[in-house]
Amino acid sequence: MLVLLAWAAWAAPLQASPLLLWEVSGARAPIWLFGSVHLCQATCFPLPKAVENRFAKAEVLAVELDVTRPDMAFAMSGLSEPDGEPLSQALGREDWARLRRHVPASSFPDAALDRLNPTVAGVLVSVSVATRIGLSPTYGVDMHFIQRAQREGKSLVELETVERQIQALNSGDPEESLGGLRALLRAADDGSLQRSLQETVAAWRAGDAGRIARVVQESEKMDAGNSRLYRDVFDRRNEEMSERIAELAREGKPVLVVVGSGHLTGRSAIPTLLARKGYRVRQLGTED
Repeated sequence: MLVLLAWAAWAAPLQASPLLLWEVSGARAPIWLFGSVHLCQATCFPLPKAVENRFAKAEVLAVELDVTRPDMAFAMSGLSEPDGEPLSQALGREDWARLRRHVPASSFPDAALDRLNPTVAGVLVSVSVATRIGLSPTYGVDMHFIQRAQREGKSLVELETVERQIQALNSGDPEESLGGLRALLRAADDGSLQRSLQETVAAWRAGDAGRIARVVQESEKMDAGNSRLYRDVFDRRNEEMSERIAELAREGKPVLVVVGSGHLTGRSAIPTLLARKGYRVRQLGTED
């Protein structure tokens, strides 16, 4: 669900510029929403002062999932399909070989990869391509804040469960998901996946919500047959996470919410959903 990077360190801007940072008011305490990149590099940091200042003020950090949980590896075992058709058989020899080129056996053994559904295998392809162009989850923005919250003793809240994310990744029609994996392999082969990652990061650095939304739309077009998956990964999960954020707002503690940038833009953006609930929502910039 998650395909992003960044190029260079944040520099002091010559003039005010937008950020993927929103302030939500109208509750007992302020809520801030910040768009994350799950895969990044050391030059993504430091983050803008406006973001760091909101983290300092927050008593609670809310994220999609706490990926540092000791039980995470076991929980993610639900992504495999031991009783389903082996992925190698579903793909066929040629496409399986292409998948193995992008996800080498040294990083993911044949037996384990063969039990994954096509959507999860596609996530591995994206992560592998991102790694080759210098990105790592170690430098993900959500990871950065999770580790800081743990060090500083801030409350850490998950907006959803591992089971819900697994459900979303398994929600696509099997044949459509297989077609989506083949489309992603073609994008990895011809370089368009790499360009999409680069465009996403450029938009993230510029705080350009519209560009982020267009990248997501282009990804959806590339995988046009898998609309059910996109509705669950974005539309339904955004509704669910906005409900959870509204619950946090009622608790009366300042909260910084850090989620993937794609959840804060587009047709079902969390800021839009919160505004419909009656909250005042505005995008912040470097001057705020």
